[in-house]
Amino acid sequence: MNTLFEPDIDLSIFKPYTIDCSKCCGLCCVALYFSKIDGFPDNKNAGIPCNHLQHDYKCKIHSALSKQRLKGCMAYDCFGAGQQITSHLTEPPNWKALSPKEAKTIFDSFSTVMQVHQVLWYLTIASTLGLEKSEKEQISLLLNQGKELTSQSLEIIQNMDIKSFREKSSLVLRKICLNIADKFSNHGKSDSNPNYMGRNFKQKNLIGKDFSMSLLIAANLEEANLLGANFLGADMRDTNIKNTDLSHSLFLTQIQINAAKGNENTVLPPYLYVPISWQH
Repeated sequence: MNTLFEPDIDLSIFKPYTIDCSKCCGLCCVALYFSKIDGFPDNKNAGIPCNHLQHDYKCKIHSALSKQRLKGCMAYDCFGAGQQITSHLTEPPNWKALSPKEAKTIFDSFSTVMQVHQVLWYLTIASTLGLEKSEKEQISLLLNQGKELTSQSLEIIQNMDIKSFREKSSLVLRKICLNIADKFSNHGKSDSNPNYMGRNFKQKNLIGKDFSMSLLIAANLEEANLLGANFLGADMRDTNIKNTDLSHSLFLTQIQINAAKGNENTVLPPYLYVPISWQH
């Protein structure tokens, strides 16, 4: 088995869940709580604009994030929720003049859409796999349901209960993960204690390895064989993936890649991009 994916994937299906700051009004820099200890410029309460956010919604220190080692800013990704919410707004917001009610509607909707888009990202990856017809149909139904949820007005999205959608999606994704793990025999089985912090897996055969929801902080995966390895929800902060082929690994997100340590020889799936921090 040298691939799990369907041939000729249409990469445009990932675009709605891929961050595009040029089409966003700086939502992440306003809506979220920041902490210096987590790699952000300052301590900041949710709902307060970052001091470095300019009137055109661009970051004043964006080009210096890597130099200043602001890992929180560099790793963050909203799964395209920022541009989705911005597209609902009739005019660019003045964050300092916005009424508390208006701000709450926008921020709550942003949080909801981000959660839905994260699930849609995983479902979109699943849709590219060589699955059974029944699994494909389940994925398609959930994708349509998620898109319908986020296409409504902000007033509806703000108070939307997405628990059922997330639970149904989680069950389908988990079943898919287990089925794929079975194809790799013993390689795909998860450990009872998925804590791999600092573990050295350099050049190891990790075909089909189930790393889902595991701690991979500062683990070494350099040159490991990660064909079919499942990274759904894994914490990959400072994980060494230099000189590593991840092109056929499963359920990776841009946040994980941004937080990891790679280089020009790291091979990513075609729907992910190389972080600027790797180029320094």
